[in-house]
Order: sequence, then C-alpha cells, then structure tokens
Amino acid sequence: MIFVVGSRSFAAEVIGYVRESGLEVDGLLEPLEREKVGTTVHGLVVRWLDDAPAEAQAVIGTGERDRATVAERLAAAGVEPLRIVHPLAHVAATSTVAPGAIVAPGVIVGGHSAIGAHSVLGRGSLVGHHTVVEQLVTLGPGSNVAGNVRVASGAFLGMGAVIRDHLTIGAGAEVAMGSVVVRDVAAGASVRGFPAR
Repeated sequence: MIFVVGSRSFAAEVIGYVRESGLEVDGLLEPLEREKVGTTVHGLVVRWLDDAPAEAQAVIGTGERDRATVAERLAAAGVEPLRIVHPLAHVAATSTVAPGAIVAPGVIVGGHSAIGAHSVLGRGSLVGHHTVVEQLVTLGPGSNVAGNVRVASGAFLGMGAVIRDHLTIGAGAEVAMGSVVVRDVAAGASVRGFPAR
C-alpha cells in the first residue's frame, strides 16, 4: 500500500507525482492534524501517521521544511520510504536517489551525484555533476546547484536560488529565493541577495 504523508496543498501535488509515476495512492497519513483522521481529502481517506498499516510505503508530502520528525515517526511505524522520480525528470545513470526523496518534473540531476533520503527537488531544479544533496534538503522550484557542491542535511534553497560550483551549503542553512551564492554558507546561516550575504 502506498501513502502520501500530509493533507494540505503540497500533498495534492505529490499525489500527482506518484500517480504520474505509474503508481496508485491508497490514502493519506496525517502527521499533525488529528481532526482530519477519517475524513476524505484530495479524494483519499486520511489515517493517523502512527497508525499506518503493516507493509505500507510512503513519501512525505507535508511541505514542511523540517521533515526529520516525520521521517522518524514513519520509521518507528515500520513504514518503508518511497522514492519518487517523476517520469519527466532526468537522473544520470551514474547518480543515486535515496528512498523517500522526491524528484519533481523537469528536474535534471547530473552525473555522479547523490540525492539524500527525504529530500525534495522542486520542479525544474538543476543539480550539477559530482554534487551531494544530503538528507532532508529542499531545493525550491527552478533552483540551480552547480557541479561539485555539497548541500548539507536540512538545508533549504528557495525558488530560483543559484549556487556556484565547488561550494558547501551548511546543514540547516537557508538561501533565499532568487539569491546567487558565490561563497560557502555556514551551517544554520540565512543568506540572500546578489551576491548572497
């Protein structure tokens, strides 16, 4: 059985990605709003996340930047993370995409790169060759990460952000929408602008 975690608008988009990948969605797993349990949202019945059925697979579609707690709850419930690579995305044969990751339509992942668990690569984002996108990272739609970059766990790149080659974006760092990064970004830092500061 396949589930999408969440019931808000991003969940609806992820449901589409799953279906367009040739899979059927059996329901939603709600991690936050218990009052939604038993209702129908986006045409699917909502269950409580921690009560997922045995042998379930799921992809996180909450839209929340902090997906770590949800990923931990899925693991504790015995739910297998489901990797979604949209058929209109291109991932080089030499690259890897970890379980739980979402690779949206129009994404291109260059050669010898790695995409971590529960990361979201938004529509039209680009990942250059020899780049590591660690777990729980969000690349906003249209973001462009050049080659030989490391985007550490939990980092967030807003829509249209551009990262120059051979840089490191630290764990939990935030790069604002449309920013151009030409230097390393420290863990937990928030940068914006052209060039980003």
